[in-house]
Amino acid sequence: MNPYRTIGQRLQRARERAGLTQPQVAKYLGVKREQISQLENGHRKVDVITLTKLADLYGYSITYFVDQVAAERSDISVAFRAQNISDEDLESLGWINRFVRNLSELTDLMGRRSADA
Repeated sequence: MNPYRTIGQRLQRARERAGLTQPQVAKYLGVKREQISQLENGHRKVDVITLTKLADLYGYSITYFVDQVAAERSDISVAFRAQNISDEDLESLGWINRFVRNLSELTDLMGRRSADA
């Protein structure tokens, strides 16, 4: 199977779970909606910067999208209403998701370190 197709399917699933539309995501990234469709269909390679932005927006780690045996769940979940969400709100959502994911990873790391001591 085309690895970009797998990444695309996961991007689409994550976008839908976040309650976002392709036009909303395209506007957030500053690209055309067709490019989001091409990414989700595996017809276009996704670069690391774009993948990072999407992972932040959707609340997933980059590993979820590229790992062949990625878990089928979001690393974090921030509840919001996607209808009528502003560009500024999308930027904030990406920042919040990234912050919470980093905090979670740090907490896990500290817990493992304590268990080893």
